[in-house]
Amino acid sequence: MDALEELRTHLRPAAMVGTAILVSLVIDLALVEVIRSVLKPFRGFAAASAGGGEQTLRLTMFGLAAVVVLLILVLRHRLFRVGPGDDAAAAFRRLQKASVIVLVLGELPAVLGLALFLVGGNAVDFYALLFASLVLTFIDYPRRPAWEEVARGCSLCRGGGR
Repeated sequence: MDALEELRTHLRPAAMVGTAILVSLVIDLALVEVIRSVLKPFRGFAAASAGGGEQTLRLTMFGLAAVVVLLILVLRHRLFRVGPGDDAAAAFRRLQKASVIVLVLGELPAVLGLALFLVGGNAVDFYALLFASLVLTFIDYPRRPAWEEVARGCSLCRGGGR
């Protein structure tokens, strides 16, 4: 199999995962809007029993989201590095695995925001963390030119394999 066909084989599933994550973010948004409209005014399922720990929880969730963003920034360069001895199949497998890991990590802020909304009822927190997840997903969405550039760095990929 030549390198171009190998790229297609590994890029398509990674792009499908990215698309599924985008769809799940839209579903999260729809869920928040349905809850807000059906349970007006929505104050969260645990807001009354929080007892003042709401701000601590909020800061913790935003802190965890910031840690996830920093983790992605650190891991992105390490995960997408292709070894000098890798053939095309190994290089694209590594790119596929790295793409999925980074995409899933990018979804975590929205999940944290959804949890924060369900607990505290503040939709603005969810929107902020959803926006962070959308930005991360669009930045890290698997694109063919980016993969081709990485493949050019792999000496054995240019020749179509070992």
